Amino acid sequence: MDSNFLLVLLLLVLGLSLPLLIFLMRTLGTILPYLYATARIRAKEARLLKPEALEELVNTGSVAEIASLLENTEYALAMQGLVLENAESIEQLLERQSADMFSEVASMMPDKVQAVFAFLRQQWDVRNLKALVRGVRAGLSAERIMASLLPYGTLDPEFLKKMAEAAGIEDVLPLLEPTPYGELAQMLPAYEQAASLVPLECALDRVLLESMWRQVEAGGPLQVLQPSFAGRIDALNIKILMRAKRDHLLLSDVEPYLVAGGAASQPLARAFDEVDDVSALASELEGTLYYKPVMDALADYDRAGSLFALEKALDETVLAIGRDTAVKQPYGIAPVLGFLARKDVEVRNIRAIARAKEAGLAPECIHELVLNV
Repeated sequence: MDSNFLLVLLLLVLGLSLPLLIFLMRTLGTILPYLYATARIRAKEARLLKPEALEELVNTGSVAEIASLLENTEYALAMQGLVLENAESIEQLLERQSADMFSEVASMMPDKVQAVFAFLRQQWDVRNLKALVRGVRAGLSAERIMASLLPYGTLDPEFLKKMAEAAGIEDVLPLLEPTPYGELAQMLPAYEQAASLVPLECALDRVLLESMWRQVEAGGPLQVLQPSFAGRIDALNIKILMRAKRDHLLLSDVEPYLVAGGAASQPLARAFDEVDDVSALASELEGTLYYKPVMDALADYDRAGSLFALEKALDETVLAIGRDTAVKQPYGIAPVLGFLARKDVEVRNIRAIARAKEAGLAPECIHELVLNV
């Protein structure tokens, strides 16, 4: 009798434990492929520049001193054989090192998410195309334009070289027709009317972010990054709308540049033509993560008339969203892309410091340019 009771009890325990065991096995199956990559990412995060290192860069006396300080950081290996004598040369170093880091991190990840990194590599396409059209518009030689491009995107180098050899923007845009950026082929009138590259660069950003948003909404590995991508889209749209309101434009003037997706920027677009100024527009963010940071920065805008403080607050909020996403998803693609985002911020901060130092700005002014992660 006792043995039968124990057998029944054992079977009952096993039956109750089975769902837990299945859950644990599935969880381990999800986590294990990322353990090695996550460990290496955490090691790389520990080597990101600390606030005191950024403070030291801010207080240097020249761009040459910035280059000297970078020799004691993760950038040292990439600096070998280079002469960093101005802010532009430092920017080129940082961009190439950042692209190398992206490729290194992608190589750590499991095969099942390699398609995600191949897709994210399109960010380098956009960076290269912006550099290319700027170079063509400025009349630079094809050799000089190609030297400024990074070999990390999805576009064929020979195709980029053909674009770099074009005589003008009117010859560049038709070449884009068979690419994912084909809609720019029809944007020559917009470019000519604006007499600026702004419509083309905004279109490139829009094509990239809307493509990413469709991938996020479709599910799969990128779905966990929905908050981060929504943040990027919302921040860009809010910036566009605030600039337009400051310049007394109508919504119809900037609507073609707004990116589909996100959520927080949509109420601003709906209220845009009904409010009188930037402050009233900012108040439409109430109930979103951006409301308090933007309202706190409004005093700087009112005092200086510059949107920089508001845009910085938006960027820092997006970073916070990405950080929170990585914390909530400690294994998988979220912490990896969270690290890459922090790396991008580090690069942006160093570039801003170098440019500001070259322009002769005082340390207290340079501090305002630095994003806080």
